[in-house]
Amino acid sequence: MKKIKYLLIALPLIFLSPACEDYISNVDPLIDRVQDELLTSEAQTVFVVRGVQQRFSVVASQISCQMDLLSDQMWYTNDNPAASFPTFEEIDKGAILLVNATITGTYRQLGELRFFADDLVKRANAITFKDAALKNLALYNGNLYGGIARFYMAIGFALTENQPGGIYDGGPFLPASQILDDAIAKYRAALTATTVPREIRIVNSLLAKAYFAKQDYTNAATSAALGMISGDADFTALNSDVSSIYYWGFAGVGRVQIVVDDRFTGYVTADPREATSRIRLATVTGTSRRVYPYQIKYNLQASPFIMMTWRENNLMRAECILRGQGTGDALALVNANRTHHGLLPLTAITLPVIYVERDKELFVQGTRLMDQNRGAVPWHLTGTTWRYMPIPNTERLANPNLPK
Repeated sequence: MKKIKYLLIALPLIFLSPACEDYISNVDPLIDRVQDELLTSEAQTVFVVRGVQQRFSVVASQISCQMDLLSDQMWYTNDNPAASFPTFEEIDKGAILLVNATITGTYRQLGELRFFADDLVKRANAITFKDAALKNLALYNGNLYGGIARFYMAIGFALTENQPGGIYDGGPFLPASQILDDAIAKYRAALTATTVPREIRIVNSLLAKAYFAKQDYTNAATSAALGMISGDADFTALNSDVSSIYYWGFAGVGRVQIVVDDRFTGYVTADPREATSRIRLATVTGTSRRVYPYQIKYNLQASPFIMMTWRENNLMRAECILRGQGTGDALALVNANRTHHGLLPLTAITLPVIYVERDKELFVQGTRLMDQNRGAVPWHLTGTTWRYMPIPNTERLANPNLPK
């Protein structure tokens, strides 16, 4: 009887097996994925370039807002009824756990930007192009965004509280100075792939900023002299209602979890014209009834994030001149910015004045932390704190080159 039962069970399986194989083998091809090797073609170059640009747009405002939060420009308070992320509080206080989920996500997305930018360069060099302009498009963008990713890694992350640097692809820890040198090399490679004057000026301004991070003001002056000029459109990361700028979603109209330091209210009180130009603020009332200012510079989900402008280039040039590097009129450079914003000109210029102008001009652009860490303005937290965001535990546990 048992043999008959087993036979009855086995017979359907025998007949169904070929049918299953036939069914599985006739599945329609995937329509939401692309085989990797198919992307290494001239026809797909623009598509791959757009993918790298999109990754830049996602991470640029994200890491910049978090660096502003770690700096003295923004802060987090539980008195704010909209504030509910303890990960933001850790960043604000510089008491950051290695398992901070907010930083872990940013680190991953920055790593993806670097990886895919580098991959774009590899693909471009593997393709036999008929259209040389397409190859230059790929090499320009791959090297440009590869340089930007390295720049952000160098100024934003660290192994220990005051040991900035990062990692490539699970390799050993590299100090910030080396990563900045790599960023500079990428920027210079981008310059060889374009003849567009505005693109050349943008890259030179980014070069100057990387040299600022290295505190190499001689080379910064050389690059800034070739950088962006009055009339150049800002270099931005584009956003949309689908992929919102981070400042809007966490430090602005979307949800005010992060507020700005009270000194920005002081700037506007001292000169109300700042409120319609460089320092656009609104307020939120805390449970204690205290009023907190927050930024509305990025007041829409689709507001572009500003990474570099001719005004920042002017400020770098002016600072280099006051440091004895480069030539030109530092006061005139600063006043050109102020005239652009409808502000009254200054009558004198010094390094401390430059630092205040940077604070105003580069408001919520992710630059204040770099200025603090290069010693332009003092550090604001007491005790031993993180001066950069820590390389997260996910990297430390998976990477045999790092201490656990």
